[in-house]
Amino acid sequence: MTTYLIIGANRVGQLVARQLATESATVRLLHDGKETLPSDLATQVTELTGDLTQEATYTAALQDQPIIFSALTGMDVDLAFEALFDAQYHQRLTFQRFVMLSTAGVDQEVTGDLAYPGITDVAEYLKQQRYAAKLVDEAEFPYTILRPVTLADSPRRDPQIIKEGAAVPAGTVSRETVAQVAVSLLQAGGADYQSLAIC
Repeated sequence: MTTYLIIGANRVGQLVARQLATESATVRLLHDGKETLPSDLATQVTELTGDLTQEATYTAALQDQPIIFSALTGMDVDLAFEALFDAQYHQRLTFQRFVMLSTAGVDQEVTGDLAYPGITDVAEYLKQQRYAAKLVDEAEFPYTILRPVTLADSPRRDPQIIKEGAAVPAGTVSRETVAQVAVSLLQAGGADYQSLAIC
């Protein structure tokens, strides 16, 4: 049976967990204590909570070497990833696949003005995102980094996927669209060692 670990209980993390929980798989959802799960989702997944910047938080979550989706957004994702990869290293684990939710703009690839809701220090935020992506790359297991433009609560539609190095137009993309791309990569693989913008 496949085991998935979703890190972060924001809207995208919940959408991914819901889709993965419909198949015969074990789905763990790890989040800090500030986030809460809807009661119906909490019955479908194994919920774990803790300080995501502490290595010990990941010990139980990493059992059975799960396929991982990081839905973490906002500040300090880099600190969470340092703790995660310390746990992975000390437990001598190999990840089958790691999909990271990041943001457009980390490569200065956006044309136009992109909004970063809730972020007051955009330069520091992008710096932290770059460092977190570097940690994923240096871990040397199959990964895909997703760089959506500003996330919105709108209906799912076919995504526009833009490979790294190409210009990305500012705008919005549905959280449901991003979640569907993530689920497809988690289940079927593909786009190994790539960073993809989603519009």
